Amino acid sequence: MSLGTTSAAAVTTAFSTARVPLQDRLPLWEDYNKRSLIGLSCRTLASDGLVAAQRNLRMPRLRFTEIRGNDHVVERSQENIRTVPAETLPLCLLLEGEAFYYHSGGCETFSAGDAILYDADQPFIYGFSTNMRQIILDVPRSLYSERTGQSGLAAPLVLRAGPGSPLTEHTRTAVTTIHHALQAPPENPNAMEDGCLDLFDLIIGNHPSSITGGYLLSAREYIRNHLHEADLSASRISHGIGISERHLARVFAANDTTVGKDVLAIRLRRAAEMLADPKLRSAQVGTIAAATGFASAAHFSRSFKQAYGCTPREARGA
Repeated sequence: MSLGTTSAAAVTTAFSTARVPLQDRLPLWEDYNKRSLIGLSCRTLASDGLVAAQRNLRMPRLRFTEIRGNDHVVERSQENIRTVPAETLPLCLLLEGEAFYYHSGGCETFSAGDAILYDADQPFIYGFSTNMRQIILDVPRSLYSERTGQSGLAAPLVLRAGPGSPLTEHTRTAVTTIHHALQAPPENPNAMEDGCLDLFDLIIGNHPSSITGGYLLSAREYIRNHLHEADLSASRISHGIGISERHLARVFAANDTTVGKDVLAIRLRRAAEMLADPKLRSAQVGTIAAATGFASAAHFSRSFKQAYGCTPREARGA
């Protein structure tokens, strides 16, 4: 079953095999992929057939995709490439499952948390031995060439992110950003694309000096993930995303703010959400202050009133 929505320059479509007769699942999945992603063939040994769902967002320059499914294999053959050329380099971020990527130069294996960048116009077999979930950032060859100076990839690039590494932070930010965009198409697709292209550069190890949007997205994601920590500092944030504290300050200055102001704004925004949540009605103001990283309830109340014109208790009672 497929559906679609349109918002300005962003078009969202989706397809699921859930209500499709067993014998029609593979051909309909292949047809949807041909129209929304790339031409390929699909096979599965699962007794209940292919159980998969896909959501796609097409913007002027980039395409985002999220796929969930059971164990299956997809193949892009020379015939697929000849009849439906892609001219793209997909960056696949594997969120769940185990995968392999078979190509002319060998076979790559990787797991949840890893990523792979490959040329969609070179033959491959891409398989999943378990239930899987992945997010794909699809970059046109022309944009890839413009940003890296290379026309394509001779071999796939597997990126393995370790705990706490900057690559992990940039990948997590890309996943969060793309997932949110797939649920609610951005009002400003151009800004979304700029930020995700910066993240693409950071993930694949291409670090031009002009990158600011990607670092800003990663810094804000790092802040949100560590919001409960009262000692969250510019030094820790810069270390977490792999740049110097001075560079981090320049990134925020380019967006007319500072690290400290941004941390405070994100803390207050999250606190306001918690105060408005009916499920947290019984939570003490001090508990919410601690959960959002304020050193004391008094500091939280002063900051909240300065930002919103009322105290946390007044906001909850409004």
